[in-house]
Amino acid sequence: MRMASILTYLWKLLLCGLAFYVGIILGGAAATLLGLPVPAIPPGVDPATLSWYLMPVSLILALTLSFISRGLSGGFVTRGLILTALVWIVYALNNYLEASIFTTFEAASPFKLVVFLVASICGGAAATLLFAPGAPGASFAANLRAFGDQYTAQGWVWRSLAALAAFPAIYLFFGSLVAPFVIDYYRQQSLGLVLPGWAQIIPMQFLRSLLFLLACMPVLIAWQMSRRSLLLRLGWALFVLVGLLNLMQAVWLPGSLRMVHTLEILADSFVYAWALVMLFRRSHTAAIQPAALPAAH
Repeated sequence: MRMASILTYLWKLLLCGLAFYVGIILGGAAATLLGLPVPAIPPGVDPATLSWYLMPVSLILALTLSFISRGLSGGFVTRGLILTALVWIVYALNNYLEASIFTTFEAASPFKLVVFLVASICGGAAATLLFAPGAPGASFAANLRAFGDQYTAQGWVWRSLAALAAFPAIYLFFGSLVAPFVIDYYRQQSLGLVLPGWAQIIPMQFLRSLLFLLACMPVLIAWQMSRRSLLLRLGWALFVLVGLLNLMQAVWLPGSLRMVHTLEILADSFVYAWALVMLFRRSHTAAIQPAALPAAH
């Protein structure tokens, strides 16, 4: 029986990964129809190599979505929208913004935003269908009411401000730790990398923080498993979407640079997930009963 369950899980992963892969193809066609220019490939990179990397990338994304999908309550549409928003905002829009100030490549391309919007819809829908939770749980509206009743208005204000400040602080802290190992690449403007000034970096990280919060908050609201599982699965999802998938495909960058940034983003992601869970989740249940929990500041 256990082997049958493993095999079932594997074929579902394959289908989910295939849905995301097909979504990339459909997204490329949609972006072309919109007349958006195709971004140039970095010099010396074989297009066939990049295409090959899309296969393991799609499977890792499917695995990640399965972890999140199984912990969400709500119906098909609700969970599908949550997963789609998480993937597109964190994986596509986030990296579009980061690439716009740290690279000279066309990674910051509207073409890719359209491609991954379609791919995110396809992958999110497939994961929602294939990896349903054990029990549907409460509706999103019920969870939202209970979620909002955890704290007073004052409590929500300071928690929201703390969450907005959390990502830039975490980003700058771990960035300072790895800077001695990577900053020369950016200063020399080698490999298409550039080093922006603080006037660009700081506002961009606050913008990314807001977007991360918008993408993660529906997951926090609809989560119906333990806080520990939320921390681990959300931390893993952020690591995969922010760093791992893109660094896997950045074959033109030195391995040492990719490894350092991978470790940096791994730490960023789990610490940020911990901050969100500590700030916004008082209970391990999805639908928190307002009557059972007094409001707290």
